[in-house]
Amino acid sequence: MVKPLVLLNIALSVFFFLVLVLQFFSFPGQFRYMAEQEPENAHLRWPLTFLFVLIFLAVEILILTVWKVTSSLGVTSQRRKLLGYMNLGIGALAFIWLVVASALIWLLLHADDPGLPLVITVIEVGVSVLGLLFIIYRNHLAKSLPSTPS
Repeated sequence: MVKPLVLLNIALSVFFFLVLVLQFFSFPGQFRYMAEQEPENAHLRWPLTFLFVLIFLAVEILILTVWKVTSSLGVTSQRRKLLGYMNLGIGALAFIWLVVASALIWLLLHADDPGLPLVITVIEVGVSVLGLLFIIYRNHLAKSLPSTPS
């Protein structure tokens, strides 16, 4: 029988690979194609490419954080390191949250159809829930650390 942690690591590896493909091939190619098809929006090619590279980098940080945390569950000597990984993951989630919130505000100001803003709102709530889970786990880790003498 395959252990759930092994399956999770395989899934995280595949997910990481797919995010890399999106980061370096799919989205830059898509923005190049859009610039060719709509020359009046060509000035957005490089800012959008840079923004999506950063978003995918944040997702990669989250994947590595989940990998490190799940592979170190129950190892008390690794708790300080895990706290650092959790802080890094929370920072990545905060960046994603801000980008999605900015996109949602822009969409709410310019959209004439409620469909896309609703989808972005669902994504924002999902990122918020994930961020709160990370914060709760980080606080749990911090409480279980032995206090250092001052």
